[in-house]
Amino acid sequence: MDQFNKIEIQGMVGAVRVTNFTDGSLANISVATNYLHRTRDNQATVETTWFNVLGRIGRAIEKADSVAKGDAVHIIGRVRTKTFTDSEGNERLLNDVIASKIERIDTDVPLQCGVL
Repeated sequence: MDQFNKIEIQGMVGAVRVTNFTDGSLANISVATNYLHRTRDNQATVETTWFNVLGRIGRAIEKADSVAKGDAVHIIGRVRTKTFTDSEGNERLLNDVIASKIERIDTDVPLQCGVL
């Protein structure tokens, strides 16, 4: 049986933070996706989900300045779950997307969303 952990995201960049290490640089990118749907009373509504995406500069993403706030992006990667204890002693889960590929999308082409 094949097993795999793969996620594909198409959305808008909210923020980009680059951290430099001795062996390279890591981009931490927040990406928002929207899902459009109708409620039971037939009202159109938008559900926004934010993703924390990590990608190595030079591998997943060409260079640090190739993605900026407001850009439309297409991301392929895997989900990594970490647990930690917050300052109040509560155990928390944190999901990160570890990107293997991050591409900017032509903004002249509208992003596809959920069905209304």
